[in-house]
Amino acid sequence: MAKKKEIELDPVVIQNKARMDEIVEELKAIEVSEAERKAILLERIQKLTEQSEDKGVCAGARKRHLQEELKVLMDTVPKSETKTQYKVALLCGDVILKKAKKDYDKDTNKLLQWALENNLEEFVKTKQTQEFDWATFKATLEIIEDDVIINKETGEVMNMDGLGTKDVPEELVIKC
Repeated sequence: MAKKKEIELDPVVIQNKARMDEIVEELKAIEVSEAERKAILLERIQKLTEQSEDKGVCAGARKRHLQEELKVLMDTVPKSETKTQYKVALLCGDVILKKAKKDYDKDTNKLLQWALENNLEEFVKTKQTQEFDWATFKATLEIIEDDVIINKETGEVMNMDGLGTKDVPEELVIKC
């Protein structure tokens, strides 16, 4: 009968391989833990985002309600009035209710083209590019009844493409 050859194993190599195996196992556990932590984080972010959006909707509705209540209360207290607004001075700040008004509905590109075509350079600001000088032009305009825009200096009705009127609703402003 043949003798079996004994395999000699180096105990230091065995110990080192055993330690390496433990380290690999620990690294795999860390990777699983990191993946789980990231998944939990993403889930929490999603839930918190949803909660924040819900609270934002509620806060927006509450804010609109409180602004409407301020408008109602403004009718019951003494207030200063100017051509464009009502104002109540309070300890926390001023409550200003801007009156509804007509405002210009303008297309400055079309107005620029109109000014160039009619040689009205005083309404054209020139930089690197041409731009319609709305502030200067507006100073010559006035909105009269039936939403008609006229030139204050000449009385001419300014009926042109790019210029009209629009309704601007009242606006509540709180200054602190």
